[in-house]
Amino acid sequence: MLSPTDGWTCGDFPCEDDIAGFLRRIQVPQGYRVELYGRFPGQVMQMTMGPDQRLYATVLENGTRNGAVYAMAAGDEPVRYSGDFVSPVGLTFQPGTDVLYVSARVTLEQGGGLWRVPSGGGTPEPIITDLPCCFMTIDNQPNGLVFGPDGYLYLGVGSLTDHTEPPRGARQRNVELQPYEASILRIQPHTGEIEVFAEGLRNPYDLTFTSDGQFYATDSGLLTGQGDRLLMVNEDEHYGFPYWAARGCEGCPPTPPGLTITPDLYTFAPYTLPRGIVAYTGTQFPENQFDKLFVALWNSIEGGQRIVRINPSEISEDYTPEPFVTGLIRPIDVTIADDGSLLVADYVYGHIWRVVFEGGS
Repeated sequence: MLSPTDGWTCGDFPCEDDIAGFLRRIQVPQGYRVELYGRFPGQVMQMTMGPDQRLYATVLENGTRNGAVYAMAAGDEPVRYSGDFVSPVGLTFQPGTDVLYVSARVTLEQGGGLWRVPSGGGTPEPIITDLPCCFMTIDNQPNGLVFGPDGYLYLGVGSLTDHTEPPRGARQRNVELQPYEASILRIQPHTGEIEVFAEGLRNPYDLTFTSDGQFYATDSGLLTGQGDRLLMVNEDEHYGFPYWAARGCEGCPPTPPGLTITPDLYTFAPYTLPRGIVAYTGTQFPENQFDKLFVALWNSIEGGQRIVRINPSEISEDYTPEPFVTGLIRPIDVTIADDGSLLVADYVYGHIWRVVFEGGS
């Protein structure tokens, strides 16, 4: 899913240093303008603004799954902020501090965890190192991080299988989910105490809160495509995985009697692979954009490779998300800059694009 860049050619897209070519290709709605914010030295996974007004990102280095956190001010060269990580993904600052939390793997094939990067950067300090991980070397692990209005840290953790299929040669039809697998966790950031906040998410990649505290998550589906979706997340609710026979999963286990499954808020087309999400809480965009959701759709299918804008209150049976940024290669994350502009990370070349509202209809 998160394909490496080995063998990539720029025949279908501008080459990495052809910024003018990208700016001709990338399209945004009337009244908005796109510009280059900067470029990280590797493949960006997720990003967040820091208290020092710099942009921080988890970055994979040298074409590998190893990486670090980098920091970059607009127009400046990025600097390596943290020590080494294995497959770093989520990152977030504790509000009101310069303490950074990062999700990653203990090893490439086993063990997930949460680390704290000390004030000013440096060697990561492990907080939790026994979370469920990993289905594949490039997916399904501890993912997106966000602090909630309650001061707790929320973390999405992917499943260890595609659909609870057993190991090759095993006799059972399905394996049991492990504790904390395929869920969103609520974590006390100082003690590392964990509780399950919501269950039944196959691979919750990114998380966001609106200004009024409503919680949303992106979740990516089965290898056969079903289950790419946007969820409105509430405490103690179950979102269906792995009981997905109704989605066409022949090998999924039956739904347990009495289990209430909360439906998707929006179901994306198969293989869209929704990644980063942010609720717009800035002031640079028009007022009617406040609390709208911006979602990165990763994959190169019709309707993919773009940022879409979603108004949760308008979602209905025939609702279609609005294209907001198109012409990207592999958009993977979105966040809000301190000036209220929208920042978009494109994975392949590490480009960060900034979308600014200039006025008009």
